[in-house]
Amino acid sequence: MARAVRTRLSPENRRKQLLSVAIDLFAEKGFGEAKHADIARRVGVSTAATFVYFPTREALLDAVVDEICTFYLNLFDGIEGIKGGAAAILRVLAAQSADIVDSHRSYAVVQLGWAARFDPEMRGRYLAFQEEVLSKLSEILWASEDNISRENRDDARILMSASQALALMKLDGEPEEKLARFTDHTIDVVLAYGKDKINGE
Repeated sequence: MARAVRTRLSPENRRKQLLSVAIDLFAEKGFGEAKHADIARRVGVSTAATFVYFPTREALLDAVVDEICTFYLNLFDGIEGIKGGAAAILRVLAAQSADIVDSHRSYAVVQLGWAARFDPEMRGRYLAFQEEVLSKLSEILWASEDNISRENRDDARILMSASQALALMKLDGEPEEKLARFTDHTIDVVLAYGKDKINGE
């Protein structure tokens, strides 16, 4: 019987493969816990090969964080065309956040693990990512609701925290009706709170 020929990947595709496996292993072992050797073993290449693409542990962590940032920020692409104001846009984003648990479970787990890291470098990277998300959420509220206060971004911060809670609920297997109720309640409360603030109530 002829031996199967191993497909040689291009450098770009090999890097994508190694990065994807790294994210899966971070989800399984905890954020940042997988090593180059673990990744190599899962892929079936030499450990030295992984260092070609990620020369240091810091480079590997940076690559994972960059991928997670890009993935989550891409959720905001195209939402400007959604009709129905802030509430409709936020429901679409909430649905996308919950769907990630099904379509990209490892990304959801790694993002939550990263949010709980407090070592200085990773915390700094997370806070920068958080600022980008808060800015995008604030822009949605300000553009869609004329009477939402622009004094601060408390409402955006509540929404971001709620999206993480929603992902945790989904990961824990909570029923869809409970997820929907949580989403509707959060959006209604945040929009009402923003209007109350600007009206001075």
